[in-house]
Amino acid sequence: MAYLSQVKSNGKQYIYLCMYVGNQEYSTRKERRVYSFGEARKALLRMKRWKRRFTEFPQELLDLGCGMKELEEWIQTLETGITKTGRRFAVMTQKRAVF
Repeated sequence: MAYLSQVKSNGKQYIYLCMYVGNQEYSTRKERRVYSFGEARKALLRMKRWKRRFTEFPQELLDLGCGMKELEEWIQTLETGITKTGRRFAVMTQKRAVF
């Protein structure tokens, strides 16, 4: 089962697709990052483009068993800030201020 995860670094927020793997050798992490969507705002734009043109959807994600249904759930999570299970997913995707 794959789920979205976020990491903040250098003032930016990055979105990853993670899978639960239990214990890993030489690590305390119980998840493995399987795909990087990039910076949060760009990730949302990229996902919306994939929704319009599903032929551009990455083969890596198709191999993991992800499809249009999962893509729509990820977009909804990033837009609303709430996951499909009801948990809070604080993501900053607002546009830059124009002066």
